Amino acid sequence: MRFAVVLLAGLVVLTPARSEEDKKSRLPQAPEAKGVPIVPPAWKSAPKKLASPAEIDALLLASQKADQLPTAPLASDDLFLRRLTLDLTGKLPTARELSAFLSDSDPNKRAKAIDKLLRSDEFARYQARRWRDILLSKSTNNQGFVRFPREQALEVWLTEAFQNNKSWAAIATELITSDGMLSTAAPREQGHAALLLAHAQQDGPVERTNDISRVFLGINISCAQCHDHPDDIWKRQQFHEMAAFLGKLGERVRLDRESTPPKFEVSLQTRPFGDYRMPDLENPRRGTPVTPRFLLDGSTLSRFSSDKDRRKALATKITDKNNYYFAAAFANRVWGQLLGQAFVDVEGMGPLNPPVYGEVLLRLADSFRVSDYDIRGLYRLILNTQAYQRATRMGEAPTDHVRFSGSYPNRLSADALYAALAQVIGTPAGPGMGGRYGGGFGGGFSGRFGLASLAGQIRDLFAYDLSSKPEDVEGSVPQALLLMNNPQINAQIRATGNTPLAKILREHPDNTKAIEAVYLHTLGRKPTAHETKVSLEHLASLRNRGAAFEDLMWALINSAEFRTRR
Repeated sequence: MRFAVVLLAGLVVLTPARSEEDKKSRLPQAPEAKGVPIVPPAWKSAPKKLASPAEIDALLLASQKADQLPTAPLASDDLFLRRLTLDLTGKLPTARELSAFLSDSDPNKRAKAIDKLLRSDEFARYQARRWRDILLSKSTNNQGFVRFPREQALEVWLTEAFQNNKSWAAIATELITSDGMLSTAAPREQGHAALLLAHAQQDGPVERTNDISRVFLGINISCAQCHDHPDDIWKRQQFHEMAAFLGKLGERVRLDRESTPPKFEVSLQTRPFGDYRMPDLENPRRGTPVTPRFLLDGSTLSRFSSDKDRRKALATKITDKNNYYFAAAFANRVWGQLLGQAFVDVEGMGPLNPPVYGEVLLRLADSFRVSDYDIRGLYRLILNTQAYQRATRMGEAPTDHVRFSGSYPNRLSADALYAALAQVIGTPAGPGMGGRYGGGFGGGFSGRFGLASLAGQIRDLFAYDLSSKPEDVEGSVPQALLLMNNPQINAQIRATGNTPLAKILREHPDNTKAIEAVYLHTLGRKPTAHETKVSLEHLASLRNRGAAFEDLMWALINSAEFRTRR
């Protein structure tokens, strides 16, 4: 019976099977010609003033018109509020919030909803969890005594940064120049040290270089570590000249056996002597001393400069307002989060990988730098565009780039999926997954329930790299089986007791009203006339109100629509 309900409950399949041809990216291909400028020439002549949503829309529409690309209509109010709340807080809007928004006749209600959520603590906490995962996604030092405080401390530190609206330049500078320490005795302190302590020992300089480049410049130069980059202009020499900025930074681990329990500390340490050496290809134990040289403009620093001077100089070069890639990388990543697809792969920027509608990205980056890298300001700008507020659109194949003619659907992150599920079925939830080791900011629900819990299982099965292209994030059979068969979920969708479903049925004795309430509560929208008709028919055929509504909620939770940000 439940299988039948799933088929009738409006399942939306968003990722059809792909052939080998489909899997080839349809983004514009890199040009064959060399001599392409590292920075777009238009960056120098950019207006250097704040952009408006209307200006961004006009630029985008001009490009879409030239491509004869029709745009999707604006999304309905219920779809808009669900999307907005998920994007900014990782949660679903409540049925009460939805009803109030739908009944509000104020023409500026969308802008007001945007401002309210951007000012909320939920925005700061959710963005902190997202950036914690982005910053640490390539970590190589994953010993438990390092990973446990690193994830918690970074989440706490980022939450405070977002709450205080700290600029992206200030965040980047503190992460790059940190001289902090992580401790199992104080696992929520000195989170600014977390990025640099994601790696250790001999791999430290090169892996830290990769992290700083991919996160703050949007450029993946990891291929150039061992050889000249095969798909871009970066040379092996350039990679190791960048690594030299971090070549005098190490770490120290200390175990205090006298404390109860034993206390581990890992701290960043400066090496006062010795040069960073580029390993010899034939004999990696040998190397050539390398002068720190910035990747984008070739500026150098003395080989005799200290670790602190090197990292300070690197942070200054990265956050310089003339640096297109610093502003564009963040704007591209936020746009990709909010529109579903980015202008260019978020960690694949570079002179030989042109963005879709690069003039729009450049204008966003220009406005972002003029704002002194105001994070909320950039979100507000994008969220108020018609581009963000359009209905969902997909291409003929999953790899098609829809060129922002509509919002491209994405799977919910593991964190957002559990928050949505907890909200719908009433499972207790803390404010953060807290990483694989649990804890998280404020206790975190992974820490409450442990890895064997529902939260831990969702984290384990549904987590994915937030820098991945949306078409590369695929579902799995274990994911489907967890949502269909988990006893904790099934216990919480009972129509009796004090569950959310039981409350809905008590408050709405009329079946049509109850069906609408279940849809609003679970999917954040009212049912279509067809969905109402099918649900009423199921009620009539089953002749058991509670069991029929349990089937309905179970079907909606297991639908692709529930698991999707659209």
